[in-house]
Amino acid sequence: MQINFNEIVKEQLVFVALPIMVIALGIIGIGYFANSAFGNIKSYNDKTAQIQTLTEQKTQLEADLARLIKEEANPEAKKVFTVEGLKFGVEASFAPLFDDMITIAKASNIRIRSVDYNYAPQDDEIFKLKVDGLNTCELTTTIVGTYSEIQTFLKTLLSEDYLVNIAQVEIVSWQRDKSVLIANLKIRYYTKTN
Repeated sequence: MQINFNEIVKEQLVFVALPIMVIALGIIGIGYFANSAFGNIKSYNDKTAQIQTLTEQKTQLEADLARLIKEEANPEAKKVFTVEGLKFGVEASFAPLFDDMITIAKASNIRIRSVDYNYAPQDDEIFKLKVDGLNTCELTTTIVGTYSEIQTFLKTLLSEDYLVNIAQVEIVSWQRDKSVLIANLKIRYYTKTN
C-alpha cells in the first residue's frame, strides 16, 4: 500500500482551511453586526438628544403661550397693535403707530429732527422669539423740546393702549439755550399681522 502524501496534504488543508474560513466569516459577521449596532446606538443617542431639545422648546412655547393668554386676559395689560382688515406687509403695519407718534409729538410741541427705522432689532427679546405674524420695529429718533414738552410726549406715548417699549433715552441740554433739551430715543413698536 502506497501512501499518497499529496492527497493527505489536500485533505488536511481542507480540514484546516474550512475552520479558518468559518472563523474569518464569523469575525467579519461579528464586525458587521457590531458596526451596525454602534451606528444604531449613535443614531439612538442623536435622536434622544433631538427629542430632548424639541421637548424643551415645546415646554418653553407652551409657557410663552400661557403667559400671552394670561396677559391678554388681563384688562390692564398693554395689547400688541393688531392690523385689521387688509393684509399688510411688515413695514406698512407700523404706519398707524408712526402716525400716532407724530400726532403726539405735534400735540406736545416736540420737534422731530431725525428718524431711523430698524425692522430687525437683534437685541429685542420679542423679536428673538420669532413668532409668526408678530413684527418689531425699533425707531431711533432725535427730538427737541423743553423738559415739560418731552415729559408730556413720553407720558402720552406710554399711555397708549398698545404695547410701546422705550428701549433707550439719552437727554442733553442744547448749548445755546439750556431750557431746550435734545433727546435721543429708541422706541420699539410691535404689531400683529395675519
